[in-house]
Amino acid sequence: MTAPLPSPSLSPMAGLCNALMRLYIRRALPLIAAQQLALDEARNVHHKLTAARDFRATKAAGYIDRTGLDA
Repeated sequence: MTAPLPSPSLSPMAGLCNALMRLYIRRALPLIAAQQLALDEARNVHHKLTAARDFRATKAAGYIDRTGLDA
């Protein structure tokens, strides 16, 4: 094979692609953080609603002994 060896310097297209990726990552970090925060809030609401539903179902089935707790 007589292919030339790769040069140590990047081509202009590779440099442009790297610069665009750095720009995207820099701009995406705050958006990703906001999305993760919204996801955590939604997960917390889901857990609260699930726990309340399970508690109501258990209470309706008569499994919770509330003797002395209502005072």
